[in-house]
Amino acid sequence: MRAFLKRHLDWSMLRWAVVGVITFLIDYTIFLVLFGPTSSVFLANFISGTIATAFNYLTHHKWTFKSEEDHSRSGIKYLLTLIFWWFVGTSLLKVLIVSGLDPRLAKFIPPLIVTPFNYFVLNYLVFNRKAIRPR
Repeated sequence: MRAFLKRHLDWSMLRWAVVGVITFLIDYTIFLVLFGPTSSVFLANFISGTIATAFNYLTHHKWTFKSEEDHSRSGIKYLLTLIFWWFVGTSLLKVLIVSGLDPRLAKFIPPLIVTPFNYFVLNYLVFNRKAIRPR
């Protein structure tokens, strides 16, 4: 277990968490601002997600994972991963709101489900850290 933790937990995980919190705050704030006047989960979540995602990708590429991979490669992988999780998160958000949960509370739930997978997907599939990590 100690070897697993030493291999997989490093400063990039702390940076990833900081970026994730800031990304969520950006996403959540914009979602609330747009959902009120539009009453559209899809529109509000799409716009807030787009802005938050641009921040998230650029910050993770440059600061969190210090990726040397070209944006054309990591960007495509990031976008494909993002589209999948965006559909999962938005669908779950819609179900929660339609079932009567307040949108301000419902918006917290999808990230709690999706987030545990993101670090490893970003670290090993999107930004390809395993190729640049010193041994």
